[in-house]
Amino acid sequence: MAGYRALVRPDIREVMSVVTTAYQEADNVLVAETAVGLARQFDPRAELVGAAGFGRTNERTLFVVRVKASVRRALLLLVHNSHRGEGAVRFRLVELDLPDGSVLAPDVPHAALSVSHVGAVEKRLKDLHLHDQVATYLAETERAWGRLGHRFWSPRHTKALVRELWGHPKPPVAIDGRALEPSTSWPRHPKDHLTRSLDDVDDAASAYRRVCRYLDHESEARERGDLTKDRDERLALGTGMRLKERVWDWVVENA
Repeated sequence: MAGYRALVRPDIREVMSVVTTAYQEADNVLVAETAVGLARQFDPRAELVGAAGFGRTNERTLFVVRVKASVRRALLLLVHNSHRGEGAVRFRLVELDLPDGSVLAPDVPHAALSVSHVGAVEKRLKDLHLHDQVATYLAETERAWGRLGHRFWSPRHTKALVRELWGHPKPPVAIDGRALEPSTSWPRHPKDHLTRSLDDVDDAASAYRRVCRYLDHESEARERGDLTKDRDERLALGTGMRLKERVWDWVVENA
């Protein structure tokens, strides 16, 4: 078909998707080298610590680069291909809360950047410099974490946050006038769990960390109406990440 072409996995020769001729995929080797090089501009000890292919046909790729680490926290650079619009390579800085392995995603201006899959992709990747962005990100988040650590958190904030992001729980289904408990396969509403989990939290920074821990380890990391079947994508790059950014914005604005 004129104006379109198929992307084929070279190892199994299967079509992954059909894209416009303007779409230009980025080679995984170059993307991985770029990611490590960017991180090492900030810290020469930075290294690639993970790589994965996922999606229903493994058409998506994720690289994880450890930029720096301490006893309690690690700064990671997540690099993955995005399928929005014509597609892009997305670089996203996140923080790993080491005690429980939760991923924190402060929504600050310099947290992410993208390189579109059109035009001179390889040249833009090679010319990309993230050193100032990492330093700026750290300065932004250090100030933000400090402010949140001194902001009061109460059960009232928890209830308002849950209501804003997830709405009210749906009532039990009734058959012949008798209420039935929802099936265990239904998505669980986070109200009860988060209300208990945040009951002893009294500052906004700890509240945000606790919600991220819930999203990573106890919930289905969903937004209203999003029942994505691909759990890996939902947690790593999709709904889970977007939801953490929304939680951050709400906490910063309302705590």
